[in-house]
Amino acid sequence: MDVPEQNQESKQATDEQKYLDKVRLALEPEKELSQIENRFFSMASHVFRTPLSTILAAAQVLESNDREWDDITKRSRNLHRIQSAAKHMVQLLDDILTINRAETGSLEFTPQQIDLESFCHHLMEEMRASASDRAIVLDCHTEIASVCLDKELLRSIMSNLISNAIKYSHRGSTIHIRLNLRANNLYLEIKDNGIGIPPEDLERLYQPFHRGKNVGKIPGAGLGLLVVKKCVDLHGGNINITSKGGEGTSCYVTLPLSP
Repeated sequence: MDVPEQNQESKQATDEQKYLDKVRLALEPEKELSQIENRFFSMASHVFRTPLSTILAAAQVLESNDREWDDITKRSRNLHRIQSAAKHMVQLLDDILTINRAETGSLEFTPQQIDLESFCHHLMEEMRASASDRAIVLDCHTEIASVCLDKELLRSIMSNLISNAIKYSHRGSTIHIRLNLRANNLYLEIKDNGIGIPPEDLERLYQPFHRGKNVGKIPGAGLGLLVVKKCVDLHGGNINITSKGGEGTSCYVTLPLSP
């Protein structure tokens, strides 16, 4: 075989390899989407089963046992279980919907004037209701009563971060929340003294359905931080999370204020 033919075959092989690389690269998003879908269905079958089982069990107890229904304490306890499980499912569905809207570009960013003090007051009431025996301390270093941000996205950011702090903190511990306005930015800081995040998991915080190796039997879907990241990005802000296993977690969020 002469040299020109060898060069031709070599060029053809190179072109074929380039074509295969392009095809492989084009299929990567579909492969990743398929993996995410598989993880979602696997997660859904597990995560949704727990609150549904709680609701079903509590409802059956109330239906089949008249004494449970007539006893005010037991009735309230079972109804509280049903309500808590239902709220948990609603939160999961809201998180999935938010992520889907963000991925498809249909998650709206609609900044409006918010009374920050009133907003935080109502949110803290909701959070403390689910905090069990964990204390939540709010420190608001601002005299400006009104800020221009997307109210629903801000709620998603704060509620998810606070919920995580509650979930992964030890009983009797304190969660510190600090708000500050400076240089036309809202600074949010949430600190807990909980189980923390292992170093190997810090790089995967915003991957869907990923959870730390140290969470044990603590329930969760691994979607909250991804929701927070999407909401922060829409504001044009940034988020930074620092943590050490067993030494708690600190979340720092900066949100530019709209004109």
